[in-house]
Amino acid sequence: MLLRYPDYYERFQCIAGKCEDTCCAGWEIDIDDESYEAYMQVPGAFGERLRDSIKEYHSEDEDIYENHGFLLRTGKRCPFLNQDNLCDMILELGEQSLCYVCTHTPRNYFEYDHTREISISPSCPEAGRLIFSQKKPVHFLEKESEEEFGFEETVEELERAKIVREVRDAAIFLLQNRVRNGRKRPVEKRLCEFLIFSKRIQELWNLGKGVEIFAFVKKVLDGKTEDSFEKEFAEGMAEKDFDRKGMLYDGFCKRMKLFSEMDSINEDWEHALERLYLLFLEEEAPERYAAAVEKFSTYIREKDREYLYEQFLVYYVFLMLPRALDDGNLWGKAQFIAVSFLMVRDMNIETFYRNMQELTGDDYAENVRFFAKEMEHSGENMEFLEEELLFEEDYQLEKLLFFIHAV
Repeated sequence: MLLRYPDYYERFQCIAGKCEDTCCAGWEIDIDDESYEAYMQVPGAFGERLRDSIKEYHSEDEDIYENHGFLLRTGKRCPFLNQDNLCDMILELGEQSLCYVCTHTPRNYFEYDHTREISISPSCPEAGRLIFSQKKPVHFLEKESEEEFGFEETVEELERAKIVREVRDAAIFLLQNRVRNGRKRPVEKRLCEFLIFSKRIQELWNLGKGVEIFAFVKKVLDGKTEDSFEKEFAEGMAEKDFDRKGMLYDGFCKRMKLFSEMDSINEDWEHALERLYLLFLEEEAPERYAAAVEKFSTYIREKDREYLYEQFLVYYVFLMLPRALDDGNLWGKAQFIAVSFLMVRDMNIETFYRNMQELTGDDYAENVRFFAKEMEHSGENMEFLEEELLFEEDYQLEKLLFFIHAV
């Protein structure tokens, strides 16, 4: 089996009790069947404590992953997370005793085309530091593993996998294309091109035109789609008879409502939303919000920190686009990435003003950590968001282009 991962992945190492956060609080911790059976055999007082800390899931959901999980304590803390934020199970039984979730968090895995793709989530502070401290474009490495690929794929599945892989690689190319014809390209413009590209791919995918997708991807990689992207972008951004500042602020309010309706894992997220509400709740809010977006975007460009957004977008493209193999909804993944960019930008704007108009890389990583914990670690939130994005006008191509690049 082939392993594929970003170039910073091999430098990742959990810092355990030195970490300012913990992976062991905030959400359900599922126990795989193999670990459950092993836990049932642990002798002595610790074995009794272990078994007393396990619950059985009672659900009619046929897609449920595991049958057991740990009984969480106050603050949704794992029962084996001690006051020093260290794991009593590791201290007592060794690291090999951890269940699958605990062993692999914060890693994400997705397997297709005889390949396991691995990424590390910025919901982990140490992973975030690795991702956002890297100014150069991320590269993806491959190496062979002796482990066997876990399932058979049909010829049709392998063909779809090849399409999605090449589409994903072209999307990363667009997002990392920092300079064109000797001129720097704003990250917002690159994101808009990615959205136009993704929408076009989805249309071809729906028609079953795999050959045309490969041809379109080749044109992107050869730089032969720039004029058509520019034309479609210009049409989407054309002056219309509407209040641009009011429309921009209305989009912000709808995003706030959308994300406020989701389940909350921790108070940090709730406090971030509250601060955002307070920042723009005033009579001149539309003008203030539009001015804040423009000022912050200019600041990021002048400080040469657009690489922070690029790394964020490339992380989510690498993680999300292959998952279109499960449901065929590549455009939905692109919508998620765009709305995630807008939400994190809003959070960064609030931090920017709270910090006397400064934003460090660590500030950025912290906001992404809050966001990633809420989204990536909640299947309910991901499902809710994808359903909301599907038909709502504010999350279709033209509106997204406007919100991303309106000022």
